[in-house]
Amino acid sequence: MKKITLLISGLILFSAGMFAQRQVKVESNVRLTNPHGNRCSTTEAMKMARDLDPGFFDTRKALKESQLQNWISNNYNASAKKAIITIPVVVQIWENTSSVPDTRVTEQIDRLNADFGRTNTDAGNTPGVFSAVDTEIQFCLANKDENGNATSGIVRKTANGSPSGTNTSVGAADFWDTDKYLNILVYDIGGGILGFTYTSSSVPNQGVHIDPQYFGNTGGQFGLGRTASHEVGHWLNLEHIWGGGNGCGTDFVADTPLQAGPNSSNCPNFPSASSCSGTSNGPNGDMFMNYMDYVIDGCMNAFTAGQKTRMTAAINNDRPGLLNSAVTNCATAALTSEFSANITTINAGQSVIFTDASTPLATINSWNWDFDVANLGGVTAAAATTQGAHTVTYNNTGTYTVSLQVGDGSTNDTETKTSYIIVQSAGSTLCDTISNYNDAFFTPSLNGSAGWGWVSGHNDYDDIGKADFYSVPASGYEITGAEFYFAKNHDGSGSGTIDVKIWDGTSGSPGTELASKTINISSLNLYPTKTSVTFNAAVSVTNNYFLGIEFSSNGSPQDSIALIHSSDSVDLFAGQGTAWELWGDNSWHAFEENPDSWSMDVALAIFPILCTSVTGNNEISGNIGQLSIYPNPSIGTLNFGLTTIELSTVSVYNMLGAEVFNATKNTQLFTVDMNNQPNGVYFVKVKTGNDVITKKVILSK
Repeated sequence: MKKITLLISGLILFSAGMFAQRQVKVESNVRLTNPHGNRCSTTEAMKMARDLDPGFFDTRKALKESQLQNWISNNYNASAKKAIITIPVVVQIWENTSSVPDTRVTEQIDRLNADFGRTNTDAGNTPGVFSAVDTEIQFCLANKDENGNATSGIVRKTANGSPSGTNTSVGAADFWDTDKYLNILVYDIGGGILGFTYTSSSVPNQGVHIDPQYFGNTGGQFGLGRTASHEVGHWLNLEHIWGGGNGCGTDFVADTPLQAGPNSSNCPNFPSASSCSGTSNGPNGDMFMNYMDYVIDGCMNAFTAGQKTRMTAAINNDRPGLLNSAVTNCATAALTSEFSANITTINAGQSVIFTDASTPLATINSWNWDFDVANLGGVTAAAATTQGAHTVTYNNTGTYTVSLQVGDGSTNDTETKTSYIIVQSAGSTLCDTISNYNDAFFTPSLNGSAGWGWVSGHNDYDDIGKADFYSVPASGYEITGAEFYFAKNHDGSGSGTIDVKIWDGTSGSPGTELASKTINISSLNLYPTKTSVTFNAAVSVTNNYFLGIEFSSNGSPQDSIALIHSSDSVDLFAGQGTAWELWGDNSWHAFEENPDSWSMDVALAIFPILCTSVTGNNEISGNIGQLSIYPNPSIGTLNFGLTTIELSTVSVYNMLGAEVFNATKNTQLFTVDMNNQPNGVYFVKVKTGNDVITKKVILSK
């Protein structure tokens, strides 16, 4: 059992016919314990507060819960779009100022915004059976303090005159107004405890307490900044997902399964065993990836719709001043010009749709577009003075620079994209990816799914390479890169490198190496993700060839990554019976070779990118799983999911080619409301980096 000596001061309320405030001092030498290890001591901190006056504590908590549920019943409309609530944050660092730099603070704010806004890169790892959502709550470092003075939102204090941060005494006077600010206190808690806070229904006027080892991006299993995501959930009145006490209790949220206790060992596989037997959590088991469980940072990735409702209600009931505090206490965004195009490589005579993405939109009142900065000619139209979107036709070949200047009446900002639009001769062919990868079978989780599985790296048989067969490319194509789908060891371990390689396949098995690109395993994401690589030079291939990966001999452990594969009768990828493996004796063997006792009919999820020119967009086939759209057919709402968080432009067109939606977002998951569009067939085009993907969807309301 971990223990800690802690001095804390807070404000709780005293009941004497009506509630009034009184200050209660938690004396030193009070033992704050954490029986579940080092994730969070909120339950123990609240018990310590309750022990001071159990009757008062229980009465207040019951009253606040009744008020919260009443507000939800009378005010919350789950189907309505809510205005995003932005919460000003003050970070108080109570220790040696050199150990927590400002960059760690901004990292932590970015993590909170990603996790609460569901733009976290691992959002796709949440199983679809759970109602994971954008909470529509965001955070900003305060730029004004309680007295209206300028501030960075970062306050550094010496704890009791000791720069080491020990024996910290945080009193009520240290908190900025908790009805207008989220106070995050960073200091050496000790005892291996990551952090704690109090739910707003239990103890008001409190902040979030975090040990500096677990604040921001510090590395390790608990070093992704998600201690704050967990503790801020408490601050917004979320209970632990198992409900506290003896477990299988209520967290007052309907869409989180009952759970016996915390999952506190690494990351379970989904579906995990149901920890509350005989309950309604059924085959889905525990929602261990919820931010309010105890798993490692790399495993938690979701708040539910019910938790969103509860947090919104807590703000309206317990801290209503937060609803508009950011207007006064957070900096106004600087005027920034930005735009995007639905495609950047076209043939002469084709058109490009340009979309404004400048911010803040509410203050912008002028737009000046130049679609042909270098005056190459042949552009219809070459300029515009409205926001758009603008459809521009390029009739001449060449490389065009485009600019946009926006203004708000007092200041201007200009974005110029040099060599942005590439116009090739009429009839030119753009890049493509050879793949019939069916993303309907692809779910980014470690448990696997019917019809596909994993082919590991080094293993007991000392395999050192995997390769997939491809027929000779069409005339004029070169291989510029590759895409592959992998999984990484769930605890994040693994070192060394892998090489993405092309081998000649004239003899029917991998032969001469034609190209290679090295990737560090440490740079790969934890869960199955599309990875793209570009070779240093385009490779001309005139025969059959193999594309695959080869593992270094210096990695540890040697089974740290695995490729997705299809097997048996399910043809998800390039074709059945195409995969080979390189044994430790440097001999190649087909997966389907005899003896039958171990032969497998396998194809790997690795695909070449072929281009007729090394420049321009990769016009990727729309069925490779980089983009998921659901439900399809849709009854009014389209949900989009990318495999990684990237700056993407999304456009939706009707059958007549008219654009009905366009937005640019740096996100992984987002929603488009199509309720105002008639039923029919629509085309969705997503541009991410140099990749353009088009998919067909059906609207049937």
